[in-house]
Amino acid sequence: MKLLIAAVCGGFVFTLAGAASAESIASIVAVRGKATVERGSKRLDAQPRLGIELLDTVATQEGGRVKLLFIDDSVLTLAEKSRMSVDTFIHSRSDRGKSLFNLIDGKMRAVVGKTRFEVKTPTVVAAARGTVILFDTGILNGQPFTRITCLEGIVDVRSLTAAPGTPPVLLSPGQSMVVMSGQALPAPTQLTPAEIEKLKQDTASSGSEIKLPDVASGGAIVGNVEIKPIQPPFIDKQQPIKQPSSVTIGVKF
Repeated sequence: MKLLIAAVCGGFVFTLAGAASAESIASIVAVRGKATVERGSKRLDAQPRLGIELLDTVATQEGGRVKLLFIDDSVLTLAEKSRMSVDTFIHSRSDRGKSLFNLIDGKMRAVVGKTRFEVKTPTVVAAARGTVILFDTGILNGQPFTRITCLEGIVDVRSLTAAPGTPPVLLSPGQSMVVMSGQALPAPTQLTPAEIEKLKQDTASSGSEIKLPDVASGGAIVGNVEIKPIQPPFIDKQQPIKQPSSVTIGVKF
């Protein structure tokens, strides 16, 4: 697996992904309604099996939804009227790697894969630890806002305007936070099951299934992307590796 890196230096974006052409780091696995993939000056219609490249922007229109499967097993689902770009994606066999997504507007559900995972919005940066997260960002009372809801695992939330060294606020399962632009991070709110279910509806899916590959399967093909799970470097190689159970994700919207 080649190393894919995006770095910003002095306003220029450098991409190391092979000199000839960019490679797919994800594939669209389901689409409902109208959605597009913006790639430089090109605008492509989103459709199943279309590869997603570094620095692509995925956008949905009213009534549209898109589900993306990345080569580190992360799964992102965009709700209607949403925009998300892939700012950084580092994935290799020798390093756990890192992914950074920019949710520009709208709602997104994230199932975190093997890389260190972060999502930036107009008001916060959220880092995940083996997590399922719901994001909602937009304009509220004339000000940018972001709502972050943790469904599984732990989420570290930092304000974009926080001073260096400011500790993050931690969200645990069932907790949510609404962060307004220019304001300090509020205390997390514990949601009721009914409130959580209501938030999940915008990115819910059901019906037919795909199974993410496990170590025993040796990988799978998604679009033009060969997915081969990597062993995180922190696993003790002297101990037998427990085979993970299959992860099932609905793709019929």
